[in-house]
Amino acid sequence: MEPDREDRSAASAGLRDTGLRDAGLRDAWRLRSLATGWLTDDDWHSTAVDAVLAAAPGQLSHGGRPSPGDAGLTAVEDEILTAACAGLGRSRAKAGIGIGETIDDLAALFAVLGDRAGPAGQAGPAERPGQAERAGPAERAGPAGEPPLRLVCAIAEGWAEESLAQLVQGGCEDPLSGLATLPYLRTRLAEVYREAEQGGTSPADTHRLLVVRLPRRPDPWRRMALAIGVGHDLRAAFPGGETLSMAGRAGPGPAIALVPARRDLPLRYARLRRSVQATFGTQIRMTPLPRLLAEALRLVDELAC
Repeated sequence: MEPDREDRSAASAGLRDTGLRDAGLRDAWRLRSLATGWLTDDDWHSTAVDAVLAAAPGQLSHGGRPSPGDAGLTAVEDEILTAACAGLGRSRAKAGIGIGETIDDLAALFAVLGDRAGPAGQAGPAERPGQAERAGPAERAGPAGEPPLRLVCAIAEGWAEESLAQLVQGGCEDPLSGLATLPYLRTRLAEVYREAEQGGTSPADTHRLLVVRLPRRPDPWRRMALAIGVGHDLRAAFPGGETLSMAGRAGPGPAIALVPARRDLPLRYARLRRSVQATFGTQIRMTPLPRLLAEALRLVDELAC
């Protein structure tokens, strides 16, 4: 065989192997993500997923760490992979995926990579004593099986940018927690009172407000994490048509839920109270609605301050 034909055959075989490797990694990533909390299979794959797999293959093949012998490419690969993760965050936000589910999805990829890399703590050829201390920020990675902090930050920033852009365009959903906004809660209150008037009932008898106060934390990241966690617990406790809102005017919180006063409400409330107190160290209370709509609107405005 002529040399140029040999080169072309080798290149073709290399591309074919790369495609098979990426497809296998993509399938393993999808299955791990579904097993760890991703809700539906149909909305998982996107072009942004392929972009992450295609970006910096040397780093991905070593769990986000520099490839042995490729130190010169590390900085370039790091920038490409970081940008791809930011793009994945934007893609997830545009599809309506929450920030928690988005970060868990990235963690699923690195869990798969960690499984393939072998036992945790096994040093590769490039991990000689003292090398981690000499590495630059772009070369530092998290423990095996966990996404590096720089990539978690990138995917979170991409998600936040897209979510805020959607909010500016007039959305009625808080991009951080996935709960409804305060204006939407006010709209739902007006609907509930109109419906009660037509039916000859009173919202004071048929509905309750659940109020979850978020602790005042000086660290904005911790407060954001609280909002995400409380939103998750509220949706788990009330997965139906209840109105769940994040009603803070200046930052996350408090969370206010407008729920029907059904027979099982005391049990749901008790479970939610135990969960938020144990997990977040915050308080929750249940209160009936006032008789008049104007009083109800004034009440939620006071709670949101």
